Amino acid sequence: MVHPHTEVRLIDEKVGHGLFATRLIPRGTITWTRCEFDRTFSQEEVASLAPDYRRIVEIFSYIDTEGKSVLCWDGARNINHSCEANTLSIIHSVDIAIRDIQPNEQITCEYGNCNLIEELECLCLAPGCRGKIGRLDALNHGTTWDELVRLSLPEVTQVAQPLLPFVRERTLLDEILKGQSAIRSHVSYYLPP
Repeated sequence: MVHPHTEVRLIDEKVGHGLFATRLIPRGTITWTRCEFDRTFSQEEVASLAPDYRRIVEIFSYIDTEGKSVLCWDGARNINHSCEANTLSIIHSVDIAIRDIQPNEQITCEYGNCNLIEELECLCLAPGCRGKIGRLDALNHGTTWDELVRLSLPEVTQVAQPLLPFVRERTLLDEILKGQSAIRSHVSYYLPP
Protein backbone atom coordinates (compact mmCIF):
# COMPACT_ATOMS: atom_id res chain seq x y z
CA MET A 1 0.00 0.00 0.00
CA VAL A 2 1.38 3.34 -0.99
CA HIS A 3 1.29 6.56 1.06
CA PRO A 4 -2.04 8.40 0.68
CA HIS A 5 -0.41 11.72 -0.30
CA THR A 6 0.62 10.42 -3.70
CA GLU A 7 -0.76 10.16 -7.21
CA VAL A 8 0.21 8.42 -10.44
CA ARG A 9 1.19 10.69 -13.33
CA LEU A 10 2.41 10.10 -16.86
CA ILE A 11 6.08 11.03 -17.21
CA ASP A 12 6.63 10.31 -20.91
CA GLU A 13 6.23 7.53 -23.45
CA LYS A 14 9.63 5.97 -22.71
CA VAL A 15 9.41 5.90 -18.89
CA GLY A 16 5.64 5.60 -18.65
CA HIS A 17 3.97 6.53 -15.37
CA GLY A 18 5.48 7.44 -12.03
CA LEU A 19 4.27 8.06 -8.50
CA PHE A 20 4.43 11.64 -7.21
CA ALA A 21 3.99 13.28 -3.82
CA THR A 22 0.96 15.57 -3.58
CA ARG A 23 2.21 17.06 -0.27
CA LEU A 24 5.46 17.16 1.63
CA ILE A 25 6.38 13.65 2.79
CA PRO A 26 8.94 14.09 5.59
CA ARG A 27 12.07 12.00 6.02
CA GLY A 28 11.27 8.86 8.03
CA THR A 29 7.73 8.52 6.69
CA ILE A 30 6.66 5.04 5.64
CA THR A 31 5.98 5.51 1.93
CA TRP A 32 5.03 1.93 1.09
CA THR A 33 4.22 -1.32 2.82
CA ARG A 34 3.32 -4.68 1.38
CA CYS A 35 -0.31 -5.25 2.27
CA GLU A 36 -3.03 -7.87 2.10
CA PHE A 37 -4.27 -6.59 -1.26
CA ASP A 38 -0.92 -7.16 -3.00
CA ARG A 39 -0.91 -10.36 -5.07
CA THR A 40 1.91 -12.89 -4.67
CA PHE A 41 2.76 -15.40 -7.42
CA SER A 42 5.10 -18.38 -7.29
CA GLN A 43 7.41 -18.63 -10.30
CA GLU A 44 5.32 -21.61 -11.46
CA GLU A 45 2.16 -19.49 -11.33
CA VAL A 46 3.85 -16.73 -13.35
CA ALA A 47 5.00 -19.27 -15.96
CA SER A 48 1.45 -20.67 -16.26
CA LEU A 49 -0.14 -17.28 -16.99
CA ALA A 50 -1.25 -16.35 -20.48
CA PRO A 51 1.51 -14.31 -22.19
CA ASP A 52 -0.22 -10.92 -21.80
CA TYR A 53 -0.80 -11.47 -18.08
CA ARG A 54 2.72 -12.83 -17.59
CA ARG A 55 4.16 -9.68 -19.21
CA ILE A 56 2.20 -7.49 -16.75
CA VAL A 57 3.62 -9.45 -13.80
CA GLU A 58 7.12 -9.25 -15.27
CA ILE A 59 6.91 -5.46 -15.75
CA PHE A 60 5.12 -4.40 -12.57
CA SER A 61 6.19 -6.87 -9.89
CA TYR A 62 9.30 -7.41 -7.83
CA ILE A 63 10.77 -10.68 -6.58
CA ASP A 64 10.77 -10.97 -2.80
CA THR A 65 13.31 -12.76 -0.62
CA GLU A 66 11.33 -16.01 -0.99
CA GLY A 67 11.60 -15.90 -4.79
CA LYS A 68 7.95 -14.96 -5.30
CA SER A 69 6.71 -12.20 -7.60
CA VAL A 70 4.74 -9.52 -5.75
CA LEU A 71 2.34 -7.41 -7.80
CA CYS A 72 1.17 -4.34 -5.91
CA TRP A 73 -2.51 -3.55 -6.31
CA ASP A 74 -2.25 0.25 -6.14
CA GLY A 75 -0.05 3.09 -7.39
CA ALA A 76 2.99 1.44 -5.79
CA ARG A 77 3.46 -0.56 -9.00
CA ASN A 78 4.33 2.78 -10.65
CA ILE A 79 7.22 3.65 -8.34
CA ASN A 80 10.23 4.07 -10.59
CA HIS A 81 13.88 3.38 -9.90
CA SER A 82 16.49 6.02 -9.18
CA CYS A 83 20.16 5.43 -8.48
CA GLU A 84 19.65 8.19 -5.89
CA ALA A 85 16.30 6.92 -4.61
CA ASN A 86 14.39 8.96 -2.04
CA THR A 87 12.96 5.82 -0.40
CA LEU A 88 14.64 2.62 0.80
CA SER A 89 13.59 -0.44 2.77
CA ILE A 90 13.81 -0.93 6.53
CA ILE A 91 12.67 -4.50 5.91
CA HIS A 92 11.76 -5.94 2.51
CA SER A 93 8.09 -5.09 3.06
CA VAL A 94 8.43 -1.50 4.38
CA ASP A 95 10.01 1.51 2.64
CA ILE A 96 10.68 4.88 4.24
CA ALA A 97 11.58 8.30 2.92
CA ILE A 98 15.33 8.75 3.45
CA ARG A 99 15.01 12.48 2.89
CA ASP A 100 12.13 14.94 2.64
CA ILE A 101 10.10 14.38 -0.53
CA GLN A 102 8.75 17.66 -1.84
CA PRO A 103 5.26 18.19 -3.32
CA ASN A 104 5.24 17.18 -7.01
CA GLU A 105 8.50 15.25 -6.62
CA GLN A 106 8.58 11.72 -7.98
CA ILE A 107 8.81 9.01 -5.36
CA THR A 108 11.60 6.62 -6.30
CA CYS A 109 13.01 3.39 -4.97
CA GLU A 110 15.97 1.12 -5.60
CA TYR A 111 15.30 -1.65 -8.13
CA GLY A 112 18.72 -3.09 -7.36
CA ASN A 113 17.20 -4.91 -4.37
CA CYS A 114 14.30 -6.42 -6.37
CA ASN A 115 16.08 -9.54 -7.70
CA LEU A 116 15.73 -8.53 -11.33
CA ILE A 117 15.60 -11.39 -13.77
CA GLU A 118 17.52 -9.42 -16.38
CA GLU A 119 19.60 -6.26 -16.30
CA LEU A 120 17.71 -3.02 -17.03
CA GLU A 121 18.89 0.16 -18.67
CA CYS A 122 18.57 2.95 -16.12
CA LEU A 123 16.57 6.01 -17.15
CA CYS A 124 16.78 7.90 -13.85
CA LEU A 125 19.18 10.66 -15.01
CA ALA A 126 20.42 11.15 -11.43
CA PRO A 127 23.94 12.61 -11.15
CA GLY A 128 25.15 9.29 -9.70
CA CYS A 129 23.31 7.09 -12.22
CA ARG A 130 24.86 3.64 -12.60
CA GLY A 131 23.59 3.29 -16.19
CA LYS A 132 22.36 -0.26 -15.61
CA ILE A 133 20.37 -1.88 -12.81
CA GLY A 134 21.30 -5.47 -12.14
CA ARG A 135 20.83 -8.45 -9.88
CA LEU A 136 24.19 -7.91 -8.10
CA ASP A 137 23.43 -4.31 -7.11
CA ALA A 138 22.14 -5.40 -3.67
CA LEU A 139 25.49 -7.06 -3.00
CA ASN A 140 27.52 -4.16 -4.39
CA HIS A 141 25.57 -1.23 -2.89
CA GLY A 142 23.50 -2.73 -0.06
CA THR A 143 25.67 -1.52 2.81
CA THR A 144 25.51 2.06 1.48
CA TRP A 145 21.71 1.83 1.29
CA ASP A 146 21.64 0.37 4.82
CA GLU A 147 23.52 3.40 6.16
CA LEU A 148 21.06 5.81 4.50
CA VAL A 149 18.20 3.97 6.20
CA ARG A 150 19.98 3.94 9.58
CA LEU A 151 20.45 7.71 9.39
CA SER A 152 16.70 8.14 8.78
CA LEU A 153 15.47 5.77 11.53
CA PRO A 154 15.26 8.41 14.30
CA GLU A 155 12.70 10.32 12.21
CA VAL A 156 10.32 7.33 11.84
CA THR A 157 8.86 7.81 15.33
CA GLN A 158 8.72 11.59 14.96
CA VAL A 159 6.46 11.93 11.90
CA ALA A 160 2.87 10.96 11.10
CA GLN A 161 2.61 7.37 9.82
CA PRO A 162 -0.72 6.79 8.04
CA LEU A 163 0.50 3.41 6.73
CA LEU A 164 1.49 2.01 10.14
CA PRO A 165 -1.80 0.07 10.64
CA PHE A 166 -1.11 -1.79 7.37
CA VAL A 167 2.43 -2.96 8.17
CA ARG A 168 2.32 -6.77 8.19
CA GLU A 169 5.63 -7.19 10.04
CA ARG A 170 4.72 -4.72 12.78
CA THR A 171 6.50 -6.58 15.59
CA LEU A 172 9.78 -6.60 13.67
CA LEU A 173 9.37 -2.93 12.72
CA ASP A 174 8.74 -2.00 16.37
CA GLU A 175 11.83 -3.95 17.46
CA ILE A 176 13.94 -2.11 14.87
CA LEU A 177 12.61 1.27 15.97
CA LYS A 178 13.34 0.43 19.64
CA GLY A 179 16.89 -0.67 18.75
CA GLN A 180 16.14 -4.30 19.69
CA SER A 181 16.70 -5.56 16.12
CA ALA A 182 18.75 -4.30 13.20
CA ILE A 183 17.26 -3.30 9.89
CA ARG A 184 17.28 -6.11 7.39
CA SER A 185 20.35 -5.43 5.28
CA HIS A 186 19.75 -4.77 1.61
CA VAL A 187 22.53 -7.27 0.95
CA SER A 188 20.23 -9.99 2.31
CA TYR A 189 17.62 -9.22 -0.40
CA TYR A 190 19.84 -10.85 -3.03
CA LEU A 191 18.69 -14.27 -4.22
CA PRO A 192 21.10 -16.25 -6.39
CA PRO A 193 19.57 -17.09 -9.78
